[in-house]
Amino acid sequence: MQLDNRKLVLGVTGSIAAYKACELLRLFVKGGADVYVAETEAACRLVAPATFEALSGHKVSTEIFNEASDIGHIELSAHADLIVIAPASAQTIAKLAAGMADNMLTATVLAAPCRTVIAPAMNSRMYLNPATQANLETLRKRGFIIISPEEGELACGTQGVGRMRPVEDIYNIVCALLNPREGIAFAGFGQYLPSPEAPLSLAQTRLLPKAQGAGLKVVITAGPTEEPIDPVRVITNKSSGKMGYALAEAARAAGADVTLISGPTHLPCPQGVKRINVRSAADMLNAVKDQVTDAQVVIGCAAVSDYRLAYVYDKKITKDETGDSLTLTLIKNEDIISYVGHLEKRPFTVGFAAETDHAEEHAKEKLTRKNLDLIVLNDVSRQDIGFNSDDNAVSVFDRDGKVADLDKAPKSVIASRLVDLIFEAVRKGA
Repeated sequence: MQLDNRKLVLGVTGSIAAYKACELLRLFVKGGADVYVAETEAACRLVAPATFEALSGHKVSTEIFNEASDIGHIELSAHADLIVIAPASAQTIAKLAAGMADNMLTATVLAAPCRTVIAPAMNSRMYLNPATQANLETLRKRGFIIISPEEGELACGTQGVGRMRPVEDIYNIVCALLNPREGIAFAGFGQYLPSPEAPLSLAQTRLLPKAQGAGLKVVITAGPTEEPIDPVRVITNKSSGKMGYALAEAARAAGADVTLISGPTHLPCPQGVKRINVRSAADMLNAVKDQVTDAQVVIGCAAVSDYRLAYVYDKKITKDETGDSLTLTLIKNEDIISYVGHLEKRPFTVGFAAETDHAEEHAKEKLTRKNLDLIVLNDVSRQDIGFNSDDNAVSVFDRDGKVADLDKAPKSVIASRLVDLIFEAVRKGA
């Protein structure tokens, strides 16, 4: 089950949506989690603690001090993998933003060494009030994960934004946060995976897979490049950029500072990733040169044009001018990942090899010739993976031989596993 061996703290506040927390708790328990509930005084008036105790199998925490020697808020958070506050009222959000610890829930969050997920639920005017929005932004900057509410019919009978997201969505997002290595995190929920914020000792304690890249600047090239022939024609290739973008999202989710240098694609930039748009191989090379000086890792995933035109026409070429044939003279572009691999002070350098025949032989030769630390082999002769596909299957080589075979899977899953391999190798060599 997705939440086996995970300890969660479910915070319930005085929102009319408090009853939905019962169903969320049921999903957590069914998923294998050990769940402890902390209720505010207002929440207890809406759903009695006995209900949550029956569903969780644990006593519900409502008061900071039940006995003089009790420090329950410390104990409750000490071994938690995640705190989930659903629903989160405007009052509790304001208290958390102010760093208050005046009830069991707020004290538990303040003492927690793990991340906190907040699912607001309130009247739309309260939610859209500048004070509430400012409080949510403050919490985002501190590393809290905000699951924005939906629009719909509210308890007061009006329509507007403020309905808590469906409990199934909240459950899936929690599973994504706690299972990033399995690619669950990228099944539409990547936006909820910001990198850990300082202080790292607080942000990373429980979600270690996410923190593996913390402190690393990663530069990734992605997509095709275009070499102009004339103002309306280019030489390009079939690359969609999906693999490079998945790598950027996975590296960001792992805590890295990610710069994505992208050729022309229609893909949205992953949240939290800096994107630099380029067109030609020369443009991409210049962008890499600008970014590589302070990078610890460079991943060359782009399908860069090997050649460009020796002469680019400044006007559209017409058939009347060329007749039945047209001869174009091509000259070789500088190899970008080889440039990085041969820098005197180079980062950890990863290349990609898209091959159709003698694949392993060609990949190993490129690894040596380009002076790379790792090379990822794509067999692009297969029709079910590679260019424009949502799936991929790769083999990874270092200078000692094959490191891993990653069988066919969604590119998001392949990217997550590649990032694990790369960051593990970087840490070992540090």
